[in-house]
Amino acid sequence: MGVDVLNIGANGLQAAQIGIATTGQNISNANTPGYSMEVSQQVQEPAQGYSFGYIGHGAQVSTIVRQFNQLLTTQINSTQSTSSQLTSYSNMITPLDNLVADPKAGLSPVLQSFFSSLQNLSANPSGVASQQTAMSSAQTLVSQFQSLQNQLNQSATSVNAQIGYEVTSINADAQQLASVNQAIQIGYAAANNQPPNTLLDQRDLLVNKLSQETQVTVVPEGNMFNIFMGNGQPLVMGAIANSLTTTPSASNPANLEVAYSNPPAAPQPINESFLPGGTLGGLLAFRSNSLSQVQNSIGQIAIVLGSAMNAQNQLGQTVNGTMGNALFTIGSPVVTTNTNNNAVTNAQLSATITTPGALKPDNYTLAYDGTNYTITDNTTNTLKSTFAAFPAVPTANVNIIDGVTYTLSAGTMTKGDSFAISPTAAGAAAFGLVTSDPAAIASAAPIATSVATTNSGSGVMTPGSVSTGFVPGNATPSTTLTYTSGVPGTISVIPNTSVVVTVNGVSTTYAPGTSFAYTAGMTMSFNNMTVGLSGTPANGDTFTVGANPNGTGDNRNILLMNALQTQKTLNNGTANFQDVYAQMVNAVGNTTSQLNTTGAAETNLLKAATKQQQSISGVNLDQETVNLLQYQQVYEACGKLIQVASQNFSTVLNLDATG
Repeated sequence: MGVDVLNIGANGLQAAQIGIATTGQNISNANTPGYSMEVSQQVQEPAQGYSFGYIGHGAQVSTIVRQFNQLLTTQINSTQSTSSQLTSYSNMITPLDNLVADPKAGLSPVLQSFFSSLQNLSANPSGVASQQTAMSSAQTLVSQFQSLQNQLNQSATSVNAQIGYEVTSINADAQQLASVNQAIQIGYAAANNQPPNTLLDQRDLLVNKLSQETQVTVVPEGNMFNIFMGNGQPLVMGAIANSLTTTPSASNPANLEVAYSNPPAAPQPINESFLPGGTLGGLLAFRSNSLSQVQNSIGQIAIVLGSAMNAQNQLGQTVNGTMGNALFTIGSPVVTTNTNNNAVTNAQLSATITTPGALKPDNYTLAYDGTNYTITDNTTNTLKSTFAAFPAVPTANVNIIDGVTYTLSAGTMTKGDSFAISPTAAGAAAFGLVTSDPAAIASAAPIATSVATTNSGSGVMTPGSVSTGFVPGNATPSTTLTYTSGVPGTISVIPNTSVVVTVNGVSTTYAPGTSFAYTAGMTMSFNNMTVGLSGTPANGDTFTVGANPNGTGDNRNILLMNALQTQKTLNNGTANFQDVYAQMVNAVGNTTSQLNTTGAAETNLLKAATKQQQSISGVNLDQETVNLLQYQQVYEACGKLIQVASQNFSTVLNLDATG
């Protein structure tokens, strides 16, 4: 048996031809996204033994494989998911940061301008121009709150639209991935279990695209991939893709949430905490962690500002001699009935702001588990209250939480029922002016004090102020304080009324008709009026507290209104309006900065991982050129070998013919 030189050359020629084709494929796809460099792997044909030794039958291509590293690809997908989330979050919060921190367009300068107008009014409380300026500043303040709210509404609308877009994109990619999975399975079977590299590249590219949209986990099963979102939510199972949709949130219909499409049944919502990562995760995080917090904080400022200004204006007297009324409209808590609540029992919850200064810019849930009611602060994830039944009388730390009183106004809650409550979310939207009449600003105090002209001592009484609960009748008839000398001297009050006396910060209540010791600098409160007395009165000296007959030029109440700017009226007396706004601006700014810093770091990690992957999977044109020349030389050599084998065969035939 002779050595088969012709077959050796033919096998080598075919192997070189396949190598040239593979190299050409690499070169032509050098810039194709997701393409992995391919390599034709050659093996020796089995050798045949002769008396002089073994001679091989040449080479053949065993397979064409991708230069691919699954570990690096998984790392890229994970980093891509994190990077996309940070980028998405940053893209949404940056305009918000610019809005609230703008020294011209933000709330802070408008607040300052409003209180400056009150300060100017206090210098000329009866001036028509000053009153008009103050009312105009109040209107500007209202407009700014409304403008900020409109911007927040646009952000919320944009988030919903982008969530819908991402869900559509995820569905398209998942469906395509399922089709590619099936094609890969067929491809393996059709080519003797050889890898369908083009389809594998397509699948990896789709997985990478999905990782940009949401966090995904790949679980191989045979030749196919199963894809799970976030915390294990199945998206693609082999050749089947689960379709997603968007549906209004059961607890807040204004927000769209992601759900499994489950026709003909209703969509099955996926808890947004189960969907971290990717552009979708960034949108959800922005809405929950930043957008809602900013809206609540601005609403809190509007509610407390409006409530404090209204309360103080109602304690003052206008230039027309009447008691002031509310100047601003105040928002109420937003209570949303969960759409899954039992419709038969028709439970209805009402929430009323009873202590504005105790409000927090948080969101709450009231739920019933069949035994107990719970109130949870969702923003801080804190259980605020647990009780078996609503108290007949509202009770602090039970159904009075953070300045809000909760009441079941109708129906009965059943197991699983819940309500979402946002006490301050509507604050900015509802903030408005009750009237545009400048004369409605009550600059004066409704009471006046006087010292009898017959007094012979040096006793002096302060102008006096009123507190919540005061009505004009409290100052009619006038109240007279009489000093009687002695050791110590005493003060008596006519008409007889209970009196709270404060000396050096210590308060004592005296029953009607009771005289009390006089101390210079003391204050006395009765009938919701407070006056101070100092100096050295003489025996029989009298001091009168009564209605203010003429408020013209009186600025006592407008000074108290202006003082609200620096008073710590928010967060249980720990912050003023500027403090809360500055804290909110700082929180948004810090989040923006952190996202930019972390996002840049993740981008660098992604670039590094991609570069490392491309060093393995990417096409090196220089190397491919060398490979092409090498295969060309082999091809030519094998062709020469075939030519030699053919000539030798012809020589043998000729020898036989002439022999």
